[in-house]
Order: sequence, then structure tokens, then C-alpha cells
Amino acid sequence: MDNQLYAGTIVSRGRGFMRVTKTGSNTRFGQIAKTLSSIKEAKTPLQKKLEVFTKQLGIIGIIASLIVFLLSFIKEKNTVESFILAVSLAVAAVPEGLPAVMTIILSIGVERMAKRKTIVRKLNAIETMGSLTLVATDKTGTLTTNQMRVKKIWLDEKEYDISSPPHINNHPFQKILLNSCLNSTASLVFKVDHGDMDVIGDTTEGALLLMAKDLGINYEEERKKWQIEEEIPFSAVTKRMSIKAQNSNVKTQNLVFSKGAPEAILEISNFIQIGEEIKPLTPTKRKEIEKEFQKFAQKGLRMIAFSYKKTDDKNLEENQIFLGFVGIADPVRVEVKEAVEKAKKAGIKVVMITGDNELTAEAVGIETGIIQEGEDILSGKILNKYSDQELLKILPKVKIFARTSPEDKYRLVKLYQKLGEVVAVTGDGVNDALALKQADCGVAMGKTGTDVAKDTAHIIITDDNFATLIDAIEQGRNIFIHIKNAIKYLLSCNIGEVIYIISALLLKLPVPTPLQLLYINIATDGLPAISLAFAPDDKKIIEKPPRKTLEILDKVDFHYIFSVGFLTMILAGFSLFIKNNTTVVFSAIIFIQQFILIDLFLSHRHIASNYKLLFKPIFIIAFIFPFVLQPLLLHQPFLQQIFKTQPINWQTFFILIGFSSLVLVGIRGVKEFLKM
Repeated sequence: MDNQLYAGTIVSRGRGFMRVTKTGSNTRFGQIAKTLSSIKEAKTPLQKKLEVFTKQLGIIGIIASLIVFLLSFIKEKNTVESFILAVSLAVAAVPEGLPAVMTIILSIGVERMAKRKTIVRKLNAIETMGSLTLVATDKTGTLTTNQMRVKKIWLDEKEYDISSPPHINNHPFQKILLNSCLNSTASLVFKVDHGDMDVIGDTTEGALLLMAKDLGINYEEERKKWQIEEEIPFSAVTKRMSIKAQNSNVKTQNLVFSKGAPEAILEISNFIQIGEEIKPLTPTKRKEIEKEFQKFAQKGLRMIAFSYKKTDDKNLEENQIFLGFVGIADPVRVEVKEAVEKAKKAGIKVVMITGDNELTAEAVGIETGIIQEGEDILSGKILNKYSDQELLKILPKVKIFARTSPEDKYRLVKLYQKLGEVVAVTGDGVNDALALKQADCGVAMGKTGTDVAKDTAHIIITDDNFATLIDAIEQGRNIFIHIKNAIKYLLSCNIGEVIYIISALLLKLPVPTPLQLLYINIATDGLPAISLAFAPDDKKIIEKPPRKTLEILDKVDFHYIFSVGFLTMILAGFSLFIKNNTTVVFSAIIFIQQFILIDLFLSHRHIASNYKLLFKPIFIIAFIFPFVLQPLLLHQPFLQQIFKTQPINWQTFFILIGFSSLVLVGIRGVKEFLKM
């Protein structure tokens, strides 16, 4: 911009003088750092939901404790015992094991996502991935392979596909290939670990070298045959580069080769070569060639035109012979279209924010399925003419933002967040750091990303692939379901205990002792709850819309929790018909809660058709452990004395287990009623 060179820019070629006009925080680099430090780290959707949720739980626990204290005092007339029971119930009502369970679930998610080429830098970002409603992706390297390749060739007034190129003995094509080899600063190297060629230098020039290589031309041998006598480097002003070369074998053969943007090459050409014949480049012919440019541009191809001349003139870039041009494309990744469709089915909007021109962006957008008929493309110039309020009205219809700056990207992220979107942004450069930090989930590229981008981002995609990002979203959603199921399990069990104790005090039924209540709490908040972190994933979760509400549990979830709580109370009460004492109720509540675990480990799937999912070792251990431990509490004298239990015979013990399993029948009825 205005011939300014920014601090932090890498100079790849050329030479020149520069005058320092700004230093430190006044430079563009410094301004980015300053803005970056001013962006506050936003809380994730899960953090926002849990803040509200924990307050609600605290209030419920206090109210339940007060009710139990009053009822117990009325019944027993003992302040101390009533207080201890009330405190024990408060501990049982609040799922204090939840933070540990959540951390374990998120940590397991980190490991799973790493196996899917996603490195999580901030733990809470996993859940954010599951709540995303919009992905703002860049184009090059994310939607495309970042491997420039020649796709189309135009010469001899004909268009050729690279799969069936012109014959090499065709004179214009010979010159184009020689131009590509000599008039270039790029090189190719063989990648031993990948078995293909890598480009050193400009990727566009590399694409031309790869075309020559694929057609059997050894560019290194050609460079040995020719000696470069004069060179005009590529300039952003002229949009072309030229060389004067002499054939080492034929000293009399001096040629000038130029290549660059089509309009820049036409500007210095007065003739055109068609086959072996050289003809004047008339105004009519120029218009015909320009129409061909437009056709290539509409296909999203980057065009490089070629010209040459046989002369010793001092001015190299004039009076040249136009040869033709090629269309270079950065191929779209094969898996991206399917990933975009997957995202749309999941209710996730996908928009492209790129620095490329509108035609190229549109072609990639159409090929990937990002943009469809009736949706808009907005350029950076037009974008800057709109105020924030005007943009908020049109953003829902815009799917591609072309010729944008990093500041535009940052601004768009903030505006989408104002619209209530949970936004993920992909980026790889230093300038992308602002948008990456502002986003709900900043996604840096592992291969091409700068250290600044990676340090700012929440997650890093190691293969720079959009499809990997969608896989990460799917994993994030499953992790959120595991967290939600853990909360539902803990609350269902705790609410069941609260409802039974209040009911038992009103009906004068046996009530578990404070120590028994605390043991129940440890048994359910421990290994069984943790086992839900290893629950099987929902393979169809990506087809469901994202959650946009701040509530961690919806109405259906609360209905399930209280319904299961009442089922626990009813079954615990009826268990007294087996044997009317505190020990039976104590055991029944523990056994009932273990069967509740089955339903939530399967995420409410039908047991009959999904019972094989229960064969995971972690679940088997978590499920059986309380059943194995309970006989010790009932028959070991020391534990009997501590927990104030009475022995029950084995027949009664197994009848109690079978009776407790009836909660699954009740849960099935609840699910049918709630249509879960």
C-alpha cells in the first residue's frame, strides 16, 4: 500500500533502499500487538452456561437442606441430628464431583482430537467447537491444497486441457515451456518422505516448472544450455518479468522472454504466433484474447501469459510476439465439498474470507458448495463503504468476502458475534492474530501458520484441512453430550435422594443416616460418573443443529431428571416391602442409581439394540464396583458399626438388585412420554 514496507515482512527477492518512517508500537506490526493485547478472552459457551447452572444448583441445595432440617426437627426434636442430616443432604444434592468429571471428559477429548490432527491449546475450546454456529474460513491451503497446478492452456487460438496438452513440437508451446523454465526464480526439489516434488520459491512459477516436468522437459538442463544476460524482475506495477538469454550451444541465438499478467503481456506485444506463422496483433484479435481471459477468470483460474522476441534491442519489453497463456488453479481439496455439506446439515454456516479476487473466490465457493444461487459476494472495497449497522443487515446473505484485509476479517468476526453467532475463524498469518483471538474459537494452520497465529489460536489443525475442522466440531459436540449426560446422571441421582428423604420424613419412613447419604454420594459421583467420559459417541450428532441457548440443560432434560428422581423415590419406598429397615433403602438407592447409569452411558439409546456398547471395560468396572462393595458394608462387623447397617441374606440381596432394575422400565416410559 503506497509503497510501504511493513515491519515483520519477509523480503523474498530484489533489492532497494528504504526510509524508516515509524518504529515500535507505531508500526503496523506494533499496532497489531497493541490491538491483540486489548482483546479480552471471551468465556466459552460452556463456561457461561455453567455459571448460571451452578448458581441454580446452589439455591436448590440450600432450599432442600432447610426443608429437611425443619421436617427432621419436627420429627426427632433433635437440633444436632437434624442439622447433620440437612448438611449431609446439601452435600448430596450438589454434584461436587462435576468439575473432576468435566476435566476428565475434556482431557480425553484432547487425546481423541489429537488423533484426528487437531491440537487443542485451550481445554475449553473443545466444548466451544461443539457449539459453533458459523465457520469463517480462508481459501488458500484450507479449502484448497495450496499446490498451484496448470489446468488450462490457450494458444493457436485454441483452449487445451492439461490432460491433453498441445504437442511439444508446436512452436508457440515450445517457447512457452522454454519461457517457463528460464524466466523463473523457482526450483523443484524431491521430497523423499512424500515421493513427490516440492516447490522452492514462487508457487505460481513452480506450477509452470511442474507442467514442463510432466511433459518431459528437464528445466535444469535447459538452464544449463542458456545464459541469462539481462533480467527485469517481476514488478507489482508492471505485473510482468523479462529476461534476455543466449543459447550456449548456438551463440547467434538471442531471445527475450517475458511472462506475467495477460493484460501486461498484451501491452508489450505487437504480434501473435499461431503455429509457425507470426501475424500482427490487431485490435480485433486483442478483444478476442481478452474474452478468453474472462472465460478463464470465471473458472477461478490465475492466468499467466507469455511472449518473446528475437532481437538485441536495448528495450526488452516492447514489440514482442504474444504466444498464449495458461490457467493455473490451486485445486480444491477432494474432501472439502463433503465437509461443507456436513457442516450445513449440522446447521453450521460456512463463509469464505479471502484476499483473492471475486472471480477466483466465486469459482472455489461454487465448487465447494459454500455459495449458492441468491447468495452474495462482497469485496473489501465495498465492505469498507458500509457502516457496522448496515453490514449487520446484509451479513446473513453474504457467503464470500473477497479482496479483504486482516482488519476486515477482525471486523467481520465481531459483527457475526453481535448477530449471536458462535464463530470459528481459520488463519495462518501474523495479521490473522486479531481475528483468531476475537473469535470464539481461533483455528491456526499447523503447516503454514506463523508462530504468532499458533500462539493466539485456541486449536491448531495440523494438516491445514477444512475437513479436519468439521471433524473437530463433530468431536466437540460428542464431548458436550458426554458432559451433559454426566450432569444428568449426577442430578438424577441427587434429586432422587432429596425427594426420597423429604417424602420419608413426611410419611415417617426409614431415612438413610448422614454417613450413608455421604457414601451414596461418593459411590455415584465417583467412578460411575467418570465412566461417562468413555461413553460411545453419537455417529449422527453432526446432522443435528447446534445449541445456541445458554442453558446447559433444556426443559426435556429437566423433565427427565425430575422424572427419574421420582422413580428413585417410588422404587426406594416400595423396596421397604422386601424388608422394612434403613439398610434396604440405603442399598436400593445405590442399586437404582447404577441402573440409571446404563441409560445415560448409552445416551438414551434402546438397550436391546445397543447392549454391545456396554461391554467396555471401564463401564463394566464402574457398574459392578458398588454391587461388589455393598456386601462388605452389610456383613463386615467394623463397617456395619460405622455405617449402621444390618446384614441381609443373599436371596434378599439379589431380589433387591432385580427390583432396582425396574427403574429401566420406568425410564423407558419417561423417554416415550418425553419423545427422547
